Amino acid sequence: MDAFKGLLAPLGLNTGSIQDTLKLVVVGGTIETARRASLSAWNGFVDSFYLTAHFSQEDYPYDWRLTLYPCRLMHWLSKQPAWGRSREFEITTRSVGRNQMNESTTGDLDEEEMEEEDEGELEHGRRKRKVAFMPSPDTTHTIYYRGHWLKITRTRRYQDYGHYSALKISVVARNNDILKRLVLEAKREYEKDAEHRVHIFMADTTYACWRWNGARQKRPMSSIVLEPAVKEMLLADCRDFLRSEDWYVRIPFRRGYLLHGVPGSGKTSLIHSLAGELGLDIYVVSLSSKGMSDNTLTTLMGNVPSRCILLLEDLDAAFTRSVSRDSSSTGAPTAPTKAAAEANDGSTLSLSGLLNSLDGVAAAEGRLLFATTNHIERLDPALSRPGRMDVWVNFTNATKWQAEGIFKCFFPSRPSAVSAAASSSTDSASSSDASQKNLPGSKRKASAHAVPVLEEAEIAELAKRFADAIPEDEMSVAGLQGYLLKNKTRPRECVDEVADWILQERESRARMKREKEEVSRALPLVSGQNIDDPRQREAKERREKEEREAKEVRCIPPCLSAPPCQTPDAATA
Repeated sequence: MDAFKGLLAPLGLNTGSIQDTLKLVVVGGTIETARRASLSAWNGFVDSFYLTAHFSQEDYPYDWRLTLYPCRLMHWLSKQPAWGRSREFEITTRSVGRNQMNESTTGDLDEEEMEEEDEGELEHGRRKRKVAFMPSPDTTHTIYYRGHWLKITRTRRYQDYGHYSALKISVVARNNDILKRLVLEAKREYEKDAEHRVHIFMADTTYACWRWNGARQKRPMSSIVLEPAVKEMLLADCRDFLRSEDWYVRIPFRRGYLLHGVPGSGKTSLIHSLAGELGLDIYVVSLSSKGMSDNTLTTLMGNVPSRCILLLEDLDAAFTRSVSRDSSSTGAPTAPTKAAAEANDGSTLSLSGLLNSLDGVAAAEGRLLFATTNHIERLDPALSRPGRMDVWVNFTNATKWQAEGIFKCFFPSRPSAVSAAASSSTDSASSSDASQKNLPGSKRKASAHAVPVLEEAEIAELAKRFADAIPEDEMSVAGLQGYLLKNKTRPRECVDEVADWILQERESRARMKREKEEVSRALPLVSGQNIDDPRQREAKERREKEEREAKEVRCIPPCLSAPPCQTPDAATA
């Protein structure tokens, strides 16, 4: 210290104040170092007892499976009383839809429950919204679970592909058994509420991943009216495939179904019903999506889980160029024209890429492939051969048997005394079934325009009359459903007026056909052909003569029906 004073003496500085400053620096530094060391030691001691689990959706463009865990945990947390009593929350409104897993906390306000005098009418065409109280994001909330206090932090971030949620759960415990039990309980609770729903995943061509698109209510197989033994055959074949994994060690574990036929015949509805009956999710691929390429499709097909339904809809209209190859084609993309280049949406998918993705080396196994098409003749034989499409099912227009079954599905009947006794015993037996305890119900009151419930004998008679009035293989199933929907509260009048509706449908078809022919004949004239050509004049006179004769005909003959098939052909893989 004396040496330090000797150095400062020639400068004329006050050594006392500097010494005091240095003492303060040394003492303060020592205290701060001790504080930080003790705090670090304490945090390390506490962290040695804390277990922290992170659940994030941040990387779901690369692994879609991670999206389910935050959803399951949020669904479980929403049912905890402490979660609804949070002291820091955000107020939101959300409409309750049929396609989502709703998270209703204990603190939510339901206007329909608070106002008993409400008759359940729609307000401006929409359901009344529920006021929801959700714990605020980016804050820490504490709940008590199985003798442990859990600290839960919910965060929300936004990226280029949308927002994602993350959960951080911390607990003081000696091992991670409590967190494992929490995750398993959340999983069971989520799957219990999702038991009667079918999850839909859509292909995302931007990130070559699968996005969850919602949960649809399961559709019972009894609501699908097809020719006898068709549903039973498909259901039995699917179940046999799912149970035969050990047998398929000799060949690829894949199964393909091609549903072809007229539009509106129930192909997609059957797939939805099969998914609900088998308990499988549906993964939908649109081959005409923007940005779809061979590499993207191969990646998507490789990431499909083993137990699911892979759906390719409208296979005949999927490609931007073609879905078939002639004898001189090699399957390679042709040189694009100027019009095609202008209309290009970035889709470079080829037929060869589709074939490789279906049964190539990188193709997934264990999935059920369903493809639908309205024009099977446009498909390439390599695409529809056995091994890729093992089972073919032809869908035709509605038959009389189908018309009778659809009518009975639309209009309920009052069972007789014997049927009522049998149904009551069945209901009492099924009340003990655990799978029937979670059936979704509606809180809405009965509508003022309810469907009249008729006697079972009368409904059977009306259904028979309705089926007799429907021509065989002429009207589509979707057309019949549309007509019945317009008359859903008028079962008797619906049967009396069905003949007039058929005449209207025939007239509408004939008019649309004539308009289409006129447009197709007008195209060569617009393109610059010689109008004074004798052949053109002769064709014009012939058209005018046909139109005059058509006007004189009062009753238009029925359209030709589709070839009756409806019997699926199954081929071994």
